[in-house]
Amino acid sequence: MSTRTVTKELYMNYLKKAEECFSAMNDEFAKGNYNSCVIAAIHCAISSADALTVFFKGVRHSGERHEDVIRLILSLELDKSELNRNIMHLSNLLSIKNKAEYEEKLTTQNGAFSALTNAERFFKWVKGIMKRG
Repeated sequence: MSTRTVTKELYMNYLKKAEECFSAMNDEFAKGNYNSCVIAAIHCAISSADALTVFFKGVRHSGERHEDVIRLILSLELDKSELNRNIMHLSNLLSIKNKAEYEEKLTTQNGAFSALTNAERFFKWVKGIMKRG
């Protein structure tokens, strides 16, 4: 797995990116722009994951396969039941990344709502950990 060292204090920059994507995701859903909603949801989760790993380990995933970030997060010393539940939210989003960004099929309202829900849960969990940690 490829990682890059990042000064721990910079986790806030990743959290800010996640917050901006979270806001964009909700705005796009409200406008009926379901494709951009899903893309913003995915990037909200990716930036949240980066904030989490930088906060705890001072590294972020830098490889080609976004799914590898899951292994990095699983190595964190966090409550396992909470961790596993939230890893599922991230995993669900990462599994649709290529389809949402590069394939010809458009996202439905239900698909966008599912992505929004997964991103919201993962993002709020990460923010909660930042407050505790």
